[in-house]
Amino acid sequence: MVQHVRGDASAAASWVWDADLPQEHKRNFSRFIERFPLSVFTRDTEDSLDAAESNDGVVLPPHLRRFRSALAFVHPPLLVQFDFYDYKIDKSDSEVDIWYAIGLGQAGDETLAAFLEHAHGYVVGGWHGSDDSYLMVDTRNVADERIFECGGDDLAYALEYGSPVGNIVEPAFTSYSSMLSHVVAMRTWQGEVTRAR
Repeated sequence: MVQHVRGDASAAASWVWDADLPQEHKRNFSRFIERFPLSVFTRDTEDSLDAAESNDGVVLPPHLRRFRSALAFVHPPLLVQFDFYDYKIDKSDSEVDIWYAIGLGQAGDETLAAFLEHAHGYVVGGWHGSDDSYLMVDTRNVADERIFECGGDDLAYALEYGSPVGNIVEPAFTSYSSMLSHVVAMRTWQGEVTRAR
């Protein structure tokens, strides 16, 4: 099994500041690290990224490979809650607490394949316990660093009734690094919550 690289906050900060990334993204990642300093952080290797491509039948956009090679997430994977999105989306006004699972291919096989084929999106996050919201990167316009949001039910409805899929896919964050910078709480699968410092 291909392993991620793991490290504490100090190691993660070094990964980020040594990475070939614009300062804006380094600041975003640093904000995430500083908010959760007791976490074990992870970053991808070329092997782990290649394995994801092979397993999910996708070519990852170069920006996603760069970002996750600097900082992927935490170990063990936790659910996250955002303070807000970079763009106004339907979920922005939700009165329901939305907890997202973050990870490459974070969806069932059929859902993952449907987004890849019909929305040209690769899922990197999903609403835990719901099919109502997925976060994904654009696999067609690979220069676009934004993270997009779309509901699984919305996609199924659009396909069934022949509606344009582009109408239901909304930009949510300007980048993967920005997405992590908006995390304000993390929750274990057993329900224990850690709030950002």
